[in-house]
Amino acid sequence: MLTNKTLGRINDRPRKINRLPLLLVGGGTLVLAALSALAYTLGMLPYFVALAALGVGALLALLLYARQRAKMTIRLSYKGNLDGEAASRFSEVREVLEGLASSGRVWSLGARAKRPRDASEPVPAPERDLARVGLLPTPGIKADVPVWGIEAREGTVFFFPEGALIYKNGRYEPVSYDALKVAFYSGRFFEEEDLPEGAEVVGKVWRFSRPDGSPDPRYKNDNARLPIALYGLLGVKGASGLNMRLMVSDRRAAARFARAFGAEVSVEEENGQKAGRSEGRGRAEEDSGRPPSEEKQEERRSAEDLEREARLAAARKTLGVRKGASAEQIGAAYKELARTYHPDKVENLEPEAREYSEQRMKEINAAYAELRGRGGSVAYGRRQA
Repeated sequence: MLTNKTLGRINDRPRKINRLPLLLVGGGTLVLAALSALAYTLGMLPYFVALAALGVGALLALLLYARQRAKMTIRLSYKGNLDGEAASRFSEVREVLEGLASSGRVWSLGARAKRPRDASEPVPAPERDLARVGLLPTPGIKADVPVWGIEAREGTVFFFPEGALIYKNGRYEPVSYDALKVAFYSGRFFEEEDLPEGAEVVGKVWRFSRPDGSPDPRYKNDNARLPIALYGLLGVKGASGLNMRLMVSDRRAAARFARAFGAEVSVEEENGQKAGRSEGRGRAEEDSGRPPSEEKQEERRSAEDLEREARLAAARKTLGVRKGASAEQIGAAYKELARTYHPDKVENLEPEAREYSEQRMKEINAAYAELRGRGGSVAYGRRQA
């Protein structure tokens, strides 16, 4: 079982093999064997004494090595030591972690990642790294039960029967399941990478589009409709400054994980019923009794509104302004970026840098035109510098 005393032993365990005792034993064995061999040549000792000295020395070295290795790993035994409540809780945690692990993809967004202001507004996917969820190695610990973990930018969280252990910088810090704060919310993102298996697609948008939503004919060879994926977002906070932000391609798996740790998640969210173009749409409207033509027109308008919002969101990201920014703020942001990427500023740089600046300037001009309502083209879904 995991106690404070055991945790202290784990954190204070030796991390490397101490080679000095092994070298002393090995050197002493070689010296003793050499002396025995010399005595044998002089007829003072039989030959098997030298062999015995080598064997005893090698055995002693192996025993020292095994002892040091044993001190580097602390064994935890739970079989027969878990009561019904603890076993049930641990089983629930394991099940929701299995759900996360089976999700097509889990990303780490970093502690500074912010929740989208409006879950219905598609935004470009933020900077992200792949996270790992599964039966991960537990450094210095060997338990007789399966230990699941989440490995992200901020560190690794392991889930034991008693609670969670946060592993960072070679040390473990405990946090009870009740103290582990988990938040859940949804978000819609343009997906330029390969779409994860099982991801929920709620719309599409052109990578390069005119303000009216139609594809820009100037980009015939490099224009595609990007899927808008509805992902689950998790915030995990705990002791030792843990502040983990995760993006999960399977929104339902993320919702179930959050619900298991006390987060407020509706039954509809957990069962994936709030989906489609606006998390409240579904079969309920199909049976509303309205004429099919009216429903199709509304569906078409919803798709157009969705693409319009997507273009505006991408334009705001390109210029680095927030939703609701004034004309003066938009103009100031445009001028600041133009001073950086204008061709005159990069004419002495390498061709790759000039080509990049030229492309960025096109995107900046298009975003400015989109936000000011002057026409032009917008690049969607691309991560901006």
